[in-house]
Amino acid sequence: MQNLFCDTIATMKCSLAHLAILCLIIFSGVQSYGKCSKALRISVAESWPPQVLRILDGFKQPFKDIGCEVIFKKVPLSRSLLLVSKHELDGDTFRIAGFENEIPHLLRVQTPMARLKYYFYKNAGSRLNLEQPKTLRGRKTCLTLGNRLRSQVAKELQLEVLEASNTVQCLRMLATGRIDVFFGPIIEVQDPALKQYNEALIRANQPYTIANLYIYLNDNHKKVAEKLEPILGKYFISDDAPPERSL
Repeated sequence: MQNLFCDTIATMKCSLAHLAILCLIIFSGVQSYGKCSKALRISVAESWPPQVLRILDGFKQPFKDIGCEVIFKKVPLSRSLLLVSKHELDGDTFRIAGFENEIPHLLRVQTPMARLKYYFYKNAGSRLNLEQPKTLRGRKTCLTLGNRLRSQVAKELQLEVLEASNTVQCLRMLATGRIDVFFGPIIEVQDPALKQYNEALIRANQPYTIANLYIYLNDNHKKVAEKLEPILGKYFISDDAPPERSL
């Protein structure tokens, strides 16, 4: 009888130990994944130069802060939001506001990732007056495919548009005289990796516009968006550095 009692106690202790291990495994899994049961596939525009891609890579951290792993995918800018809408991707980065009103199943994280100043650039030998953008009417510019902001500016100023797949191609066109002006933020145009082109450029003294850039998610990720919004401010970036070149 005593042996049976001891065996019962031993069995209970063993069961409790197994239960504790199981709870630890489950709790560790919850901590690891938080709001995300699997890695999120987030797009970054393949048209961005290396410096911008490095900056974007830093935005994996706010997702990690809420327990979500992120895999960044280089995707053409013209397709990325449609892929998010279809939930073939989970999100997109560095986008202006407004797409959530046009494309179904898009959810914009309300806290911006960045606020960037967009300047006009010209070749150093050009006599164009970048400080009077309305005088640029009819001049040629280059757009990276799918870039909404650049398209809006080109239409507003009635610029003639040539399209390219990335920033390198646009700056090459500007350096060789195929286009007259290019429009973009400092972190893109003055990327050190594009030195052979951007050293020959001059930037306007004042930005033409300032834009907030956001993360978009598929609307299935509403809880992820709610968790990101209060912490994204810690990772917010801007380009308030003074101009290095002026007219």
